[in-house]
Formats: sequence, C-alpha cells, structure tokens
Amino acid sequence: MVVHRHVVPLALVAAAASLALTACGGGSGSDGASATPSGTSSGAPSATGTVPVGQNGGAKGGPSAGAKPGSSTGTPAGGGRNASNDAYAYKHLCAANQLSVTAKELDSDPDQYVIAVTNRGQAACGISSYYPLVALSPKNAADRSKSTHPLVPSGLGGAPAVPVYAGHTVYAVLDTDPDGAKGGNGGIDEIGVLVDQRFPNAEIHSFPMDEGATVTKHPKLGLYRDTIRDAVTSMRTADINSS
Repeated sequence: MVVHRHVVPLALVAAAASLALTACGGGSGSDGASATPSGTSSGAPSATGTVPVGQNGGAKGGPSAGAKPGSSTGTPAGGGRNASNDAYAYKHLCAANQLSVTAKELDSDPDQYVIAVTNRGQAACGISSYYPLVALSPKNAADRSKSTHPLVPSGLGGAPAVPVYAGHTVYAVLDTDPDGAKGGNGGIDEIGVLVDQRFPNAEIHSFPMDEGATVTKHPKLGLYRDTIRDAVTSMRTADINSS
C-alpha cells in the first residue's frame, strides 16, 4: 500500500487533538453534539498542507440540529440536487474509490493528526462509521492483532450514516498523547486508517508517524466532523474503547 506523508501547519487550532477492524457502535443516545456531520467542509487542507485563514472555525450541527450549511454553496457540475442531499447520502453509501484520505500531522505538535476524507464524486454519499477505524503499530509488524487502538466518544446515535457532500471533506482528529506524557512510542511508527467499517482491509491507508511522536496506552480519536476545530472538540470527549 502507498505510504503518504504530509505536514499541516495549523496555527488557528488552539489545541488539536484505532485500526479497530470491527464495526463501530451505533447505539442509542447522543454525545451532546450531532453524531454526524452535515457533509459540508469549511476548507480541506490544500496541496501545500495549509488551511485557508478563517475557514476552519465555527460550530456546525448535523442533521439533528437541522443545519444545511452546504445547501447554499453550489454543487459540482453534474451533481444536481443529489450533490448536497443528506437523504440521498443515507441511501447511497460511499464506495472506497469515491473517497480520498490523508492523515497529516500538525507541525505544532507531532502527536496530533488530522484525518481528512474527501468525496471526489459528483453526488453525496454516506460513510456508515461515525469515525474512521484506526490502528497504531510498527510499520513492519507481522502481527497486527497487537496494534494500539484509540478511545472514541461514547453515546453514539442518530443518522444512519455520515453524509459527505460532493467535493467536500469531513475530518477526524487523532491525538496519540492526549495527556502530554511525552515519552516513547514503543516502536509504533505508523497509522493505519480504514475510512468505513464496510471496506475490506485492502482499503487500509497507512501513514508514517513523526519520529518524535509519543504514543500512550490510550490515544484519543474523535468523530467525523465538518471542520477541524469541531473534530478536535469531539476528540477531547473520547472515553471508550473502539475495539
């Protein structure tokens, strides 16, 4: 599989924040914020790894909050009304080849990573997992069953899928050292990401970790959100095992 490495300088995010190859829970209740994004991205990291000024902030609710922030931004050619339609996304789950994924470390802290998933298609689609499945391990490990899996937020529930509008991005933030322990990484130097629990292991994307990163026993991972700032907030509420 192809290994990607990018760095995101992100001065605007004040504090940014496994691969559990099992289905994520969709139980009842609420995590206090919408469990699913509306599908609108407020600016994906560009090819140079930067985030446009003023485009990564602002709280946005998902379907449960009645928000439709993508409805007035226009749609890609050929997408029509299905390009930014939640109901359409719920009924049309994303294909692996419809999505692109990156995991970029924040240069302000080598222990924090932004996982960005972009819909390259011309219609909205749905991700059946509330968060990406993430595993941390040595890149040459023969036995991946001992991978480290992050904590995720509890109290999930709501829409049947995370809608991702055509041309837009959703984010999840991983913090491998949420308590600031600043120790070693136990030989762990790779992040494995599976965007959706439905996808086969062949769709796992691997990303190298910074050499100076710390990996604690309980990293934290947030839910998919429309903005990096909201993804950081979600990450901070992680409190249960994802595996």
